[in-house]
Amino acid sequence: MTQLSRLAILGCAPETVVGTYVSPTFYVPFMPGKASFEDVYAELKDESYRANDTMLQGMYQGPVHATWDISVFSYPDIIGHFLRGIIGPDTVTAGVSTTVATGGTSIGATTLPVNASIAANTYISVGTGASLEYAFVTAVSGAGPYNLTVTTVVGQTVGLTKAHLATEPVVATSSHVFKQSSDPTTKKTYSFTIYDTTQTLSYSGAAMSDLAIKIDPKNAVTFDVKYTSFPGVIQTKPTPTYTALPPALGWEWNMTNAGGSSTRGLTYDVTVKRAVEPIHSSDGIQAPREIFQGALEADGTYKAIFENQTDLNLYLNYTQTPTTATLQQPASGTNGVGASLALTMSKSGYFKGKRDLSSSYVQADFSLSGIYNSTDSGAVAATLVNYQSSAY
Repeated sequence: MTQLSRLAILGCAPETVVGTYVSPTFYVPFMPGKASFEDVYAELKDESYRANDTMLQGMYQGPVHATWDISVFSYPDIIGHFLRGIIGPDTVTAGVSTTVATGGTSIGATTLPVNASIAANTYISVGTGASLEYAFVTAVSGAGPYNLTVTTVVGQTVGLTKAHLATEPVVATSSHVFKQSSDPTTKKTYSFTIYDTTQTLSYSGAAMSDLAIKIDPKNAVTFDVKYTSFPGVIQTKPTPTYTALPPALGWEWNMTNAGGSSTRGLTYDVTVKRAVEPIHSSDGIQAPREIFQGALEADGTYKAIFENQTDLNLYLNYTQTPTTATLQQPASGTNGVGASLALTMSKSGYFKGKRDLSSSYVQADFSLSGIYNSTDSGAVAATLVNYQSSAY
């Protein structure tokens, strides 16, 4: 019977031992139109001369590996795995975890009593289940219990939307900084479990080769990812649980380059790559001995309003200053939970700059690359702020 493709399931898990399968710890809500995986067998042809007029005399199955090509919205709890897989280790600074203090608070309140202090200018989650909501701390007072001045709309005085009882959890955001490492033992591989609507397969040892991040104020931010893994093995169908968090949206983007903040940006695409090669060796099996992940390169394309020479001078003068794209969700509502992502090339080289007069207003197109620097410990670094307190 013909199957509905939307019933497919993709589960993932970071591996403790490279190539040793781990059952899913999170599930990926991938996008239609770009979701494919393939067991790739090398075709070995016998085209020997055998006194006939046919080229192909035999065909045999060579070594095998699997490839993955998936597109995902930028969900703040999931994308840390992609950043970990391509950039490098995560240094996490865990946020404060406390509870609502005695007395609680009511709907519309702009203060929240808590049992441990949380710094101003921090996003928090309050409550759990039906009472869960998110807010931004603008000030803190008291000395146990502490009183947090909060708002659900940054820049305005808008109170909490729900009542909260004493002992309900209050959690501040945690910061995850992803930087490169030349230590091969820090490379992170993943296990994939895929239900393709006819059977379930597991794929271990998945190493990322490509991460393409697309930012456009008119669309949601997308992560296009490519992996290479060991071939599939029959597995038991999992029961998925998907993220409830909203993805980053393009209009949340702020651009910093040429030494200052810019509102000229129209689109920004960043591609981070590592050459990946499945190594087949003298171990007597079809699957790879290992999947080797090479050095990192980071490139970007930037389209901007051309209203002055600021961006173009980065190319004309080869000025290699920081370029940072920041996505900051609002504090609450359907559009955000206060999560953020910053992609930084602390030494960026603009190697193409082209004026574009084809539209109704003048634009410019730029190409840039991340250059090794000690600040990023490589070509690019990422800072993800969300509510996961453990490292990816």
